[in-house]
Amino acid sequence: MPGRRRPAATVAALAVLTLGLVALLIGPFASLATAFATPAPAAAGPAVVPEAPPPANGPRIELRVGAMTPRVVTSAGPSTLIVTGEVVNTGSETVRQVQIRAQRGDRLRTEGDIRTALAGNAADDAVTPAFADVTDKLAPGQRHPVQLTMPLRGSTGGSLALQRSGVYELLINVNGTPEDGSQIRLAGLRMLLPVLGVPAAAGRAPEATETTGAATPVTVVYPLADQPHRLPTGPGEAVVLGDDTLATSLAQGGRLDGLLGALETAAPAGSPMRDAICLGVDPDLLRTVADMSGGYRVRAADGKETEGKGVNAAAQWLGRVRALAAGRCVVPLPYADADLVALSRAGLDDLARYAVKDGARIAGEILRTPVRTDTSWPADGLLDERSLAGYAAEGGRAVVLSSDAVAVSGRSGRSTTGGTVRVAGAAANGVTGLLADPLVTQAAEGSDRDAGGLFSTELGSGSSGRRGFGALTSGITSTSPAGSGVTLSAQDAIGAVGFRALNASASSAPLLVAPPHRWNTTGADARELLEGIGALVTAGRLTPTRLPEGSDTATSTPSASLVYSLKAGAREVPGTVTARLRTDRNMANDLRTAAEPAPTVGATPAQVFDPVTEGLLRAGSASWRGQPDLATLATKVITDRVLLLRSLVRVLEPPGPYSLGGEEAPLPITLANGLPVEMRVRLALSDTPGLRTEKIGEVRIPPLGRSQLRVNAQLTRSGQFSVEAGLTTASGAPLGVPSRLLLRSTAYGTITLWLTGTAGVLLVILAVRRIVRRLRGGRGGRGEPAGRHAGSQPTPAGGPDEEPEPDQPAPAASRPEPISALAPATTPDPATAPVPTTRVPTTRAPAGPASARPPANPSANPPASPVAAPLGGPARYPSQPDGEPRTPATAHGSPVTRLGSTAAPSGGMPVSPAPPVPPVDQPTRRVAPGRQGPPPAAPARRSRPAGLPPGTPGVPPMPPGPPPNPNANAPNPNGNAPEPPPGAPATPPRRPRPPRTPRR
Repeated sequence: MPGRRRPAATVAALAVLTLGLVALLIGPFASLATAFATPAPAAAGPAVVPEAPPPANGPRIELRVGAMTPRVVTSAGPSTLIVTGEVVNTGSETVRQVQIRAQRGDRLRTEGDIRTALAGNAADDAVTPAFADVTDKLAPGQRHPVQLTMPLRGSTGGSLALQRSGVYELLINVNGTPEDGSQIRLAGLRMLLPVLGVPAAAGRAPEATETTGAATPVTVVYPLADQPHRLPTGPGEAVVLGDDTLATSLAQGGRLDGLLGALETAAPAGSPMRDAICLGVDPDLLRTVADMSGGYRVRAADGKETEGKGVNAAAQWLGRVRALAAGRCVVPLPYADADLVALSRAGLDDLARYAVKDGARIAGEILRTPVRTDTSWPADGLLDERSLAGYAAEGGRAVVLSSDAVAVSGRSGRSTTGGTVRVAGAAANGVTGLLADPLVTQAAEGSDRDAGGLFSTELGSGSSGRRGFGALTSGITSTSPAGSGVTLSAQDAIGAVGFRALNASASSAPLLVAPPHRWNTTGADARELLEGIGALVTAGRLTPTRLPEGSDTATSTPSASLVYSLKAGAREVPGTVTARLRTDRNMANDLRTAAEPAPTVGATPAQVFDPVTEGLLRAGSASWRGQPDLATLATKVITDRVLLLRSLVRVLEPPGPYSLGGEEAPLPITLANGLPVEMRVRLALSDTPGLRTEKIGEVRIPPLGRSQLRVNAQLTRSGQFSVEAGLTTASGAPLGVPSRLLLRSTAYGTITLWLTGTAGVLLVILAVRRIVRRLRGGRGGRGEPAGRHAGSQPTPAGGPDEEPEPDQPAPAASRPEPISALAPATTPDPATAPVPTTRVPTTRAPAGPASARPPANPSANPPASPVAAPLGGPARYPSQPDGEPRTPATAHGSPVTRLGSTAAPSGGMPVSPAPPVPPVDQPTRRVAPGRQGPPPAAPARRSRPAGLPPGTPGVPPMPPGPPPNPNANAPNPNGNAPEPPPGAPATPPRRPRPPRTPRR
């Protein structure tokens, strides 16, 4: 027993060891599979709020400035620069010894120096004060407040050391020490700092602003615009937006709310700046906000719709805009800030015309105040010759252009601060160009701005980003807040305006400040810009002036030509987008031309199709410049809308096939119109073999209704076939999706009639042929060639024309030659005449020459006298007085044994007499005049004598059945059928065949 347990214990030990090794091997793989496996659903509980995205690799610190004073240094202002905000560690490493300081570069003397500073390439280390400590340690995700105080005047080691007025580049520098490195710059914000005068400090008197010339006229075109948010809808439908970021922008603290608040604060009624400011409004923004105030819905990317949250904010903002616009200069932007150049190049001049002309009308209707209908402000202040010619053709007299977009006297107007020029060219004759300072525009826009920072990166999403500035990446030593939408985003624009004011001369042109249409700044920074301009007005450096009009152009105004750079062309709306818009435009125009207003119901064509035009302009908006993916997505939205409108006018497909009878039948077709306008359409049926329809004229379908149309159809074939029915406009443009109609025709078509007629004709021909053959057979005898019966007597009834019984066929080679017996000319004696009985089935004698016929009965008596036989046929003999027919000898001259005799033929065995056969009634025929005897009687049917086998010499083969009656051909004068002899089989009576009238 112990010996037997050892193997079991050994096996158990090996199993345990094997399991352990397997566990060691699959352990790492099991943990790896667990890491990639989908976690199981958690139990019900509180929702988990997702944390911030993981920090970037390496050390990274962001400097977020909340405020800076002063923004414009004056002799009467503060003498200390104060910057407040916070630093945030957004990296993955702990940073130690975090420090901050403010430093500056040399004074920027020329416009080129300003552009270099805006690009981030200017030197900023002319004055580098000492760093101030912020914190000893900043862990990942940790933030720490910052307050930097730096004197404006003093030594270079402890202040900015400002000594004279001008514009300087200011840098807020943050340094730190990573865990495995030395101290480096981790964050930096650069900006322009205008110095109009040096304040007093440390016993030093203030220094006044340097005066270099007369005050420069200044005008500000203040933009109120946003990217398109609205989705196309029709009359009576709810307003739908692609996202709800516009509600956030209109609400308190939002971008549009801040821009409006800055204007209300810095340029109130009665202030000097009020006349210098001209509102630049987007008609699409005004219409969207006006419709939002009545309620709207937001459609997400997955198609779900929710109620919008900006109803009250939209109503309040629109009321404030109307109050500010009253009595003020208002310049309308193209509707939805459309890219006029891209539209013009694509041949969409009608859309460009609507954007300018109708856009001005819409802006005036919503603001309830007059607007400058003869003046427009295109995107980026750029136009080419074609787009400008189209604008001039619609009555445009003035256009706000960037100085970079014109060339005066062959030289670029890039350094031109403003003024007016007369645009050269016959097409644009009389159009005045109002030149905006491109330096201020570039400073307000920012050269390294994040285009997707504030606006939604896709329609239907509510994402809005806020990028942190000051955080550095590889190869970048500082960033600019311009165009970022955060604090200090307008600081560069303030510095550029200060530069123009400080360096103006008596020959300087007026200054036209035109920030970008979608100026991404805060309300505080917009107010700082307006207040900075106001400070320059107060200092005598600038003087406010209204925006010139087209009629104000003097004869001395220089002439300029348009300049459209390749860089601007590369940022246009792509050609693939405008090509798709052209197709959508054509389909929408076809629908519009077919629409008519109903007198009492429905809507007007403008109410239905103007939203489509506006949707096309939103897809071609300059907001998508440099963002082709967003332009493509916006185009898909309007394309789907146009296809939907076109599909609402269609032919309803019936639930089953139409059954049509007759060659001409009305085809009922139902037309449906899902548009709130009356539609004039034409019905188009596909070419289908077997169907011809009448010419169908123009049909009118009522608004949101149906129309029953009965089309006269001519059917040329029967069967089931399909017809494709669709609607088109008067110009032939298709409407809706074609419907397939199934037709089931029971009419006889042309081919069917021809076939039927041909079959009838063939039937008649065959019938005539059969009759002719019968007539020919009656003259010449059936079963023999026609040549042998020429001039012969007609065959009597019961003769060769008798058809054989179906159950007793006889081969042609074995049939006996029919033997005809002529009836006597006188009536036979009734006492001696046999009584007629029912005929028995007989066999027809075969046709052919006499030599090929079987021998007749040798016992028959020879005929008394021959009777005329048919040509080439055998001689016929009359019957004997007792009614027994006589048969001639065989072809060889040997007699044939008579039926009923006991004598055997030579060389054969005796034959037993056959039982008597009942005679067959045979009508008496008269002999035609001129003939030797009566017509021949029908030959008796012969059968093989009983007791002889088939093939006996001298006896023809007989078909099976009862033996023939030798007295069958004897006439019956009494007309009564005789009794059948004993032993004869009872056969049913057979109807005698009517006699044939001999042919004379």
